[in-house]
Amino acid sequence: MNPIFLIVEDEPITSRFIREIIEDMGYEVAGSAKSALEARKFLAGHLIDIIIMDINIQGSEDGIQLSRSLADDNVAIVYISAYSDPQTLQEAAVTIPYGFLVKPFREADLMAVLHIVVSRVKKEHLEGKKQAKNKFPECWLDIEHNRLHWYTQIIELSKNETAALHLFLTKPDLPITMEELRQAVWGDKSIGDSTIRELINRIRNKVGTLSIENIYGTGYILKR
Repeated sequence: MNPIFLIVEDEPITSRFIREIIEDMGYEVAGSAKSALEARKFLAGHLIDIIIMDINIQGSEDGIQLSRSLADDNVAIVYISAYSDPQTLQEAAVTIPYGFLVKPFREADLMAVLHIVVSRVKKEHLEGKKQAKNKFPECWLDIEHNRLHWYTQIIELSKNETAALHLFLTKPDLPITMEELRQAVWGDKSIGDSTIRELINRIRNKVGTLSIENIYGTGYILKR
């Protein structure tokens, strides 16, 4: 598998510079964001493996605060910052990042960090550690191979079923709106409700003991 990147950086020139390097290395940059709010909206509809995270970004929430809130999302964070004072480093270290680059940095510096991070992420995939984190100890979702390990069963899934289950398993007991499902699975607002219902019914048929309930007028909820 090749990891998918998100760039969180509010300086357009720096963001483009990073994107070009990542793409020249043969990896996909799914998008970019200038603030924590933009990043959250993007992450709600996309599966991201690695985030290049500037610490000082637009808005009231900085990159470290955003990273703390993503602790359960199983995303590798690489910080970039013009600051490397002890307090900044200590706060960043708490989030257990995969790397830290001090601005300004050279192309070779970023490439060296990315080689290490990508190797680590790939290794975690191979070892089965990069499965969707969830609150169900009886199961885990293998995103790379589109499989759900449910008790002693291995259930084959489609790509869309995997994306939908990833959303449900990371948000148990929380309402999932139709719009969230559209963005997470298809990234397309034009997908009709009937298509979503068909997808949920297929998941229910495959995993009958997984309790996905309807919420009238809203969407669905996965009950533990």
